[in-house]
Amino acid sequence: MQERSEVILERRTRTAGEEWFMSADDILDKNVINPQGDDLGEISDMRVSFPEGKVQYLVLKYGGMLGVGAKRFAIPPEAVIYRPGDDNFVVNIDKQRLDDERGFDEDNWPREADFGLIQSAGAMTPPSREEVEAVKRQETPPPEVITTERVETRPRRR
Repeated sequence: MQERSEVILERRTRTAGEEWFMSADDILDKNVINPQGDDLGEISDMRVSFPEGKVQYLVLKYGGMLGVGAKRFAIPPEAVIYRPGDDNFVVNIDKQRLDDERGFDEDNWPREADFGLIQSAGAMTPPSREEVEAVKRQETPPPEVITTERVETRPRRR
């Protein structure tokens, strides 16, 4: 009798460089675009939850003129990538969706990020620092390493 296994989780992790960090000053006022290159505004603020000390969401300020009439959206930090090559944040949100949604009122901040704004189709991966530097030098970027982790279940033998 042959045992059959069932894959219950498969997660792929892309690594092509070192882990690095940004300060709040580096994040605030940074331009945000979508994968299509549409300008979505800028990061104007962030909310940190306590006692966890975790960034709950980034505030995307969209539209308006000179700050007047702009809409604010609570964007999950997990959905945002940073592209150092062009110094932009990228988030998978359709610009038309931001036009159609109200956003949140500056006097009534939400408790959590609005994951409903994020389009799940099409994976985005940020370039590594090595890839960015290679592009600047007009060289071939270093190869990426993709690690696949599989968790399988097998029936017990009796």
